[in-house]
Amino acid sequence: MNKKLLFLIPIAGVLSFSYFDKEGTMSTYHNDGIDELQYSANPPTQKTGAPGESNCTDCHTGSTQSSAGTVTFDFSDTGLQYVPGQTYTMDLAGAGIKNGFQLTVLDASDNAAGTFTAGTNSATTTAGGREYIHHTTSSGVSAWQFDWNAPATDMGNLTVYFAYNRSNDNGATSSDVIYLGQEMLTVNASASITNHQKLDQAYEVFVNESGQLNLKYQTLDYAKVMLNVMDMSGKLVYKEDLGSKSPGAQSELIDVSAVNQSGIYFVSLLIDNEVLNRKIMLK
Repeated sequence: MNKKLLFLIPIAGVLSFSYFDKEGTMSTYHNDGIDELQYSANPPTQKTGAPGESNCTDCHTGSTQSSAGTVTFDFSDTGLQYVPGQTYTMDLAGAGIKNGFQLTVLDASDNAAGTFTAGTNSATTTAGGREYIHHTTSSGVSAWQFDWNAPATDMGNLTVYFAYNRSNDNGATSSDVIYLGQEMLTVNASASITNHQKLDQAYEVFVNESGQLNLKYQTLDYAKVMLNVMDMSGKLVYKEDLGSKSPGAQSELIDVSAVNQSGIYFVSLLIDNEVLNRKIMLK
């Protein structure tokens, strides 16, 4: 027999062989360890049932069912609304002795939306431009809690896609049940208004019976506030430093008797770098 062939045979035996484990399940050993068909720690990506994806039945020979009534999804905003840039807690729970899950969040164009911060018994991974969170422990675990960090900007309505594998714990991948679910997250309408819009909506100016300017406005954070009054040509006729303000509703009475010529004027309120303008008549 060829000496080279004799040398290769034992190496091949090390690289791959099959055996029956203590539960009678056939497993295959490779040079990188046991090929865990159950993926009890780190499942492959793109198995959530989201558009363009398959689900856990690629590896588990069970059936798929709707998650409704069996698997619960909870979001820390009970109205299932998100504010851009905020962090929310997600909970996914089912039943069974051995379970697993994978979840992702996509926008209407099927692009990834937000990021995850893993919790106990979970981890994150990415593939195809999408981020996923999944189980890292399956035995005796039926519920997971983790954080989702909303995108920094308004991405419109978002969809949570998830697959939950309830294993029959028979030591094989057969006869498991895969529950597929979807949940809609909508952007909080008030959060989509810019800070400038919020300040502008709160800014009111009128002249009272004493000829004073009555200002009402709002500061969203600690801010320096200045008041400028200009005529129609843009000439500055009055200026006053209103000081530093704490967050909240504000009101001021401004004596503008120094403006001794009647006419239409622009009253500009400067809240840090935001400029708010109103047009009034002074008599």
